[in-house]
Amino acid sequence: MKVHPYFRVLPRVRLYIARPLRAGCFARTSLLLAFVLLGVVHLLHGQVDAVLRISGRDAEMRVANPTQKPLKVSITLFADSTLTDSIPCRISPQSVTLAAGASQVVRLRLRTPPKPGSAFRLATLFMPVEDKSRPAMRITLATRLITRVVTEAGP
Repeated sequence: MKVHPYFRVLPRVRLYIARPLRAGCFARTSLLLAFVLLGVVHLLHGQVDAVLRISGRDAEMRVANPTQKPLKVSITLFADSTLTDSIPCRISPQSVTLAAGASQVVRLRLRTPPKPGSAFRLATLFMPVEDKSRPAMRITLATRLITRVVTEAGP
């Protein structure tokens, strides 16, 4: 028994699908899409700490570039996970260009000691360095990693 589903495109034009989709076709497409996605993630990801601990008013973390090309990195501290209101603090350096395979220590100092139980998020934006040697249309993909910030009682 063959089922011929159709979809109406225009009042008298019908599109027939005579063969149902095979499971092998779906599996191959899914596997190819997974490999492409893993390749893109590997090319565009940077490396930061998953949790940043603030002791008193100070914190320190390492930002690394494991890719084969340089990346521009910029860091911002936010009050909560909505990433709408940034907190004034001193981040040194706030933006830096990391060479391929390089790493950088970033220090953070709040203006006032945080209240116990405060929720902060540190957003680290990784952007590829643009080649401005010749004009061209480009699609630039950026990666933003959100780090949970934990406050601890300081000295």
